[in-house]
Amino acid sequence: MIRARLGNVLRRALEYAAHGHRLLPMCLVLSFAGTLSAAYPVTAVVVPATLLAAGRWRAISGFSALGSALGATALMYAFHHLGWTQLHEHFPQLATNPTWIRVVEWASAYGVLALFAIAVSPLPQTPALIFLGAAHHDYPSAFLAMLLGKLIKYAAFAWTSSHFPERVGRGLSRLFPRTNQVDAESDR
Repeated sequence: MIRARLGNVLRRALEYAAHGHRLLPMCLVLSFAGTLSAAYPVTAVVVPATLLAAGRWRAISGFSALGSALGATALMYAFHHLGWTQLHEHFPQLATNPTWIRVVEWASAYGVLALFAIAVSPLPQTPALIFLGAAHHDYPSAFLAMLLGKLIKYAAFAWTSSHFPERVGRGLSRLFPRTNQVDAESDR
């Protein structure tokens, strides 16, 4: 129920912004808010925005990556000022969750390189931001790692969304030719 309402709010905000010169700033703001709150994935901003303005997929991915990187840096700053004691009081499950433990291990071993890898991947970034915020607090490097990682990730989503179904569909039909043959026979 809440996800459906949130999805409707995002959709309406993007549709409103697409009717003028507000789409890119809206992508930045919604990406910042989504990263900061973890209420929705930023791809829920990138894909619909790209479907509304397919020709602007590069700018949409860039503004969304910038908003997400700013949100991640703000989270890192907040975690730095919270400290480990308050984090464990509010989130006791952090110490036992295997995914979070793995991400924290990567962050401690590889620093901002791990943050870049996490930004490109579907892994949760919050554990790495918590660890780096509490331990290293190198904000410019973390911002750059997040920006570059998210730029790659969101550009891939935006390109795919902007070229779907014509290019992606052709590529899939080449990979799965029997699917088209079965579909053609079922249409008869």
